Amino acid sequence: MTDWERLGGEPGVRLLIDALVDRFSDDLIIGFHFEGRDLDRIKSHELGLASLHLGGKLTYQGRPLASAHRPLRINKGQFRRRLALLRTVLCARGVPDDIVDRWIAHDARFESAITDGTDCAP
Repeated sequence: MTDWERLGGEPGVRLLIDALVDRFSDDLIIGFHFEGRDLDRIKSHELGLASLHLGGKLTYQGRPLASAHRPLRINKGQFRRRLALLRTVLCARGVPDDIVDRWIAHDARFESAITDGTDCAP
């Protein structure tokens, strides 16, 4: 059984992604990156990405991660805040620890593609 199936397939993962993106956009540290953005579009992209690494059948329809995120000037601290919020939301929603750990490890690999390489904002 895939992680995707263990999480309830598309309906279950969609609930996680909805909660996750809503948490990101409400956060005092990284929420400003989501102001004025189409959250439904972001959720769709996040769902596609999650499907890829969780074993689902959906595909990612967005731009390459680096070209989509580099203009936002996301620093390493903001990226790591996203990972911390990811862990918080997944744990609060009862996602099994092994899936949480794999999801965090998967997303952590994108730090250099997404961030501007700085530790804090200029």
